[in-house]
Amino acid sequence: MISPGAPRATSSALLLGGSLVFGLEVLFFTYWRNSLGPYWSPVVLYALGAALCLLAARAALGYRFAWPAVASRPILTRLGIGAVLTTVSWLITAPVVRKLVARADVADIGARSDILPALQVYVTRFLGPKVVYEPITLLGYTFLPNYPPLQWLPFVPAEVLGVDYRSWAFGGLLLALLLVYQWQLARLALPLGEWLLKAVLPVLVLHFAVLTDKPMFTFTVESLIVGFYCVLAGGILSKSPWLKALGLVLCLLSRFSLALWVPLYGLLLLWENPRRGWLTAGLTLAGVLLVFGPFLLHDPTIFLRAQLENLGIAEGEWQHIDPVAPVAVPMHLFNGVGFAPWFYDLPGTLTERITRLQLVHFGACVAVVVLCGGLFWRFRHRFDPRLAALLSLKVYLATFYGFLIIPYTYLASVSLFTSLFVVLLLSRKAPFLQPFAESEANPAVARTL
Repeated sequence: MISPGAPRATSSALLLGGSLVFGLEVLFFTYWRNSLGPYWSPVVLYALGAALCLLAARAALGYRFAWPAVASRPILTRLGIGAVLTTVSWLITAPVVRKLVARADVADIGARSDILPALQVYVTRFLGPKVVYEPITLLGYTFLPNYPPLQWLPFVPAEVLGVDYRSWAFGGLLLALLLVYQWQLARLALPLGEWLLKAVLPVLVLHFAVLTDKPMFTFTVESLIVGFYCVLAGGILSKSPWLKALGLVLCLLSRFSLALWVPLYGLLLLWENPRRGWLTAGLTLAGVLLVFGPFLLHDPTIFLRAQLENLGIAEGEWQHIDPVAPVAVPMHLFNGVGFAPWFYDLPGTLTERITRLQLVHFGACVAVVVLCGGLFWRFRHRFDPRLAALLSLKVYLATFYGFLIIPYTYLASVSLFTSLFVVLLLSRKAPFLQPFAESEANPAVARTL
């Protein structure tokens, strides 16, 4: 029998299981990546992400999320220590990133990646000022611009200040981990040992990622996008519609990956609190229109046409053979983070196999959203909608990037860092989880918690 107001006491088995699953997910994404081969490694990685969410859901079933009442001084002290740990993270990883940046000048990396050269085109056009969204000629070929505004706008200050885009993006990730992850962790009022362990986790995960995925920090600016998703995950747990809307705008206007998950999140927001839900929706819509709208005035159809070009890009990558692999296989498909190899070996033409994966990708994402929504509805009087949103986001991201046509490792890192916020829910005492008092008897109460 649960006493009124008693915090959740997670069983040792759940706590140990969750910790083990998270540790294995980190290892299978970093040091053990592709250790089971390109076919089964992504299966294990996906299963670990799903298992982490299931364990967190089991631990939170019957409880609602509520920020503990904590005096400001302990919070600021813990946040200060979190800032020190973030500085330590920078001290041990920045030298590696700096060397990677120095070895790969933007002017010379076009043959291996066109991300940075393309970003420079967007930024210099904007500063021109010139029309940003018109065909780009780069590295001997012309293509339609398909980067949403917040994938390149954050680098305008970097261009003005003369800071390398990759270093700027890396700093953005560190800032997000401090202002979102460490801040929320400090507010959870966890026991000292548990809090300190979880405060160190981002340092370890980021360090492992830098050491094992050097191309991510050499040729891309994905670390900034990961930071955006940290804001989204933190906003899900927050009561602030402004922070929720900020996370949505940052992620939606840097990539379109969330499109199929957003309707579920909207319904969960409305179930949690209709007034705050509609306010979040309004703020998000306003933010999207204010940022995105002006760039569509010149050519409203350019983004749709750019997405249709992606099939040709996929065909090129599916034929891009890894020159150092012992077996002649596409270098970005058989990397241990995506299910593309299963479809690459199917019979049929290249276009047919890619189209088959596209259909499965869409179907799997829709199925995950529907399944998560159905499970929440089944347990709606015993499960907090904020927790449902966070866990469904993690599973959705793992599915989206697992079934992606070209499973770049730097894209899949978004799912890994989202796991940090799921781990926050696995706590021995969990002072932030309170039993549903009147929820089952009065559903209206549940929607206002």
